[in-house]
Amino acid sequence: MASLTESEIVEKYPIGGGLDAFRDSFNSTCEKLGHPVSPNSLQKFSSQDLKDITVDLFATVTRYLPSSSGPGVLRDSLYQFISLVVTNRVDLNSAVPLIKQVVEHASVRDILNTVIALVAPQVIPPTAFNKFLHDTPLKSTSSSQQGSEQTHDEIDPRILQEINGCIYKDTKGFYEKYFEGKSWLPAVEEIILSVNPRVVDGRWAEYPSPPSQEAFLGWFWTFQARFLQGRSGTYHTSHSAPLDGSDAKRQPDLFLTSSQATKGEGKPNWTNVRVIGELKQSENPKEFKKELIRFSGLAREVFASQPTRRYLHGFFIRGSIVEPWVFDRSGPYGGEKFDIHKDPNRFIRVMAGYTLMSDEELGLNTYIEAGKDGKYIMFRGEDERKEEKLYLEKEPIAFQRAIVCRGTTCYRAKRQNSKRWEFVVKFSWRSDKRRAEGELLKLAKEREVWGVAHLFGHKDLESIADLREGMDFGEPRTYRSATETSFSESQSGTSGLLSGLEISQQPRWSSSRQRRKRHGETSSIQPIQTKRLRSENSQRRLDVTSLVKKQDDSPGEVNRHSVEQPNATSLVDLTSPNSEAFENRILSCLVIFPPGRPIREFESVKDFLTACCDIVRALRSLYLDGKVLHRDISENNLIITDAETEGEPRGVVIDLDLGKELDCGPSGARHRTGTMEFMAIEVLEGTAHTYRHDLESFFYVFLWVIIRYGHEGTTSLPRTSRLRDWYQGTYSQIAAMKGGQMDRKRFRRIVEEFPSKFHCVKELAEELRRALFPIHEESLFTGTYRDPELLYIPMIGAFERAIDRCVEDHPNNEN
Repeated sequence: MASLTESEIVEKYPIGGGLDAFRDSFNSTCEKLGHPVSPNSLQKFSSQDLKDITVDLFATVTRYLPSSSGPGVLRDSLYQFISLVVTNRVDLNSAVPLIKQVVEHASVRDILNTVIALVAPQVIPPTAFNKFLHDTPLKSTSSSQQGSEQTHDEIDPRILQEINGCIYKDTKGFYEKYFEGKSWLPAVEEIILSVNPRVVDGRWAEYPSPPSQEAFLGWFWTFQARFLQGRSGTYHTSHSAPLDGSDAKRQPDLFLTSSQATKGEGKPNWTNVRVIGELKQSENPKEFKKELIRFSGLAREVFASQPTRRYLHGFFIRGSIVEPWVFDRSGPYGGEKFDIHKDPNRFIRVMAGYTLMSDEELGLNTYIEAGKDGKYIMFRGEDERKEEKLYLEKEPIAFQRAIVCRGTTCYRAKRQNSKRWEFVVKFSWRSDKRRAEGELLKLAKEREVWGVAHLFGHKDLESIADLREGMDFGEPRTYRSATETSFSESQSGTSGLLSGLEISQQPRWSSSRQRRKRHGETSSIQPIQTKRLRSENSQRRLDVTSLVKKQDDSPGEVNRHSVEQPNATSLVDLTSPNSEAFENRILSCLVIFPPGRPIREFESVKDFLTACCDIVRALRSLYLDGKVLHRDISENNLIITDAETEGEPRGVVIDLDLGKELDCGPSGARHRTGTMEFMAIEVLEGTAHTYRHDLESFFYVFLWVIIRYGHEGTTSLPRTSRLRDWYQGTYSQIAAMKGGQMDRKRFRRIVEEFPSKFHCVKELAEELRRALFPIHEESLFTGTYRDPELLYIPMIGAFERAIDRCVEDHPNNEN
């Protein structure tokens, strides 16, 4: 309806005559009952009188609606609603605000919006998700599993889900792309002449038979010593022991490192790996999925140890069949297989070619250069006239341990002569359909958002389309075993109702989970009126004691609050067709300030709480001032700064790669990746993202940092921690598990995991839980209030009181 003027609405939906007729009927009823002709008289109506007047209103409106297809949907819904009223299955008080609107001559637009808000929740199946066109499907990655949790049983299903729908076999032009027309090709041809492979009776005579792993490696080491010595790369095996540099115990059968990499250290590790290979004695098509998952696990280790890696070469040798592969941030793709016995020269070209490729051809990040003072990038800021060197810290402060993802990697950086870190340099691969993060940061600056990183400069470097240019991709492979954790979009009654009416949905009340209301329960349609804080004062102390209850688990509390309904699916549907062969991503380099520490590197309890309080303020300002949803709150996207000036944020929100401006259309990206353990319950259930989900995700980060990083001497979750349930299982299983843990009694078990120095924060954790998860209709409420201050203000106030308690309890050392 937002696209129609009031006069067009009246013309399209001519219910004015019906509304006039109802007003006459209402006046007559009031006079008959001896009440003043006023909407206030409704409170004096008996239940039967209220039922009669409600049926009269809906019947009258229905009669005046045209029977065309769009309004016909509304007519059907109104008839269903009348039936519910007559059979006492609707709380009549919920219709009172609508009756008042009609009697007080509200606009047809407002009346129709209220009718839809009232009718839709009653006639839609309670488990259906509405289709919402303004959110991008979400897909998780394998980044949640870390440390000792990276066993095959735990991580292989996540890897399959991550790469599923992104796997391409028999890619045309693969061999030509990577092994023809290269500067090193003459050297390879010389090697082929030196090897001079003899093919006898259709077999390469020197190739081992049968080609067991032991037999192949014995032959290959001799082959390397004779023909591949002195090249840029050297092959190794780790089949006898896991490769160093990772907590995951992975053993690539064959891998290539730089020939210089092991001269000083003597033993290669994952940071040195340039190419990975797997050996099988024979080819078994039934084992392909299992083999690819294990192979992808090796690639995941390379990307985790080299997070700025652009792509990675790999290969299978199954008996005499060779299949080359490449992994990039859009997934794995393989070239056409070939038989060593039929084409030994191609085998030599491939294996020798890997040893001669440049760093750029091997997929390393050549935008990062090395000098005598360390690693650096050449970069020109938005307001600078020329490029300058920005030196990077040795280790990143954040990176993603996954393959198919944005590959976000952040380093602290400084100018050459600076004594302190000045910037954060971020590399990431965004969807080419998605708005550049630098543009959102500019928008945030224009709108005076507080607590979000400031932009120094940004530039795009290359794209997946560039890397894959010249190859022909067929249909991607998809495996059913991974789709159980993904949701398909469900079409519900409301989407058809609204699309037919061209009405923008503005419900006064609805549960995001669309539970059917029970007889006798009350839902208010009118939004609660709260005093709005001026958003430009986001950083100031807020007086919120009147909004946070001391004991607030009572049923019915939510009924006083108006709730907005995000009616969309947020989870990726792997079966949906897509016109593009693959997801194109763009590698960008973004430089922001101020620099900071990851939120897990807090110096004291007060340091952590102060940063957390400012982060909630920042999210509030981003939403209210910037009109932007973050949509990817995780431990890697929140930093603690060393603010030196009063009023500067101590906690800052970074990484707006998945940020979305409100009322903006869909980006067109196939999906957005998320961190499973921090996903909000409704997002896991398939609901479109709202500001509430950013706050809920932050609450999970808050608990995660305390339990995982609050104990002395370890950064791993205890094996018995309930937080492990946050990333194990399907989306629906994790949603159910989180929902159960946010219950008041079960939440105590979460709080029991707090280390001793965080015992003073237990009361805060409970306050935050009550604010986010009150009880409604005898169950946990996870919906979104139309007035966002009903969450922002209590959460900020809870942190402020906790900080005060922290200072009072520890006046000298501040914990």
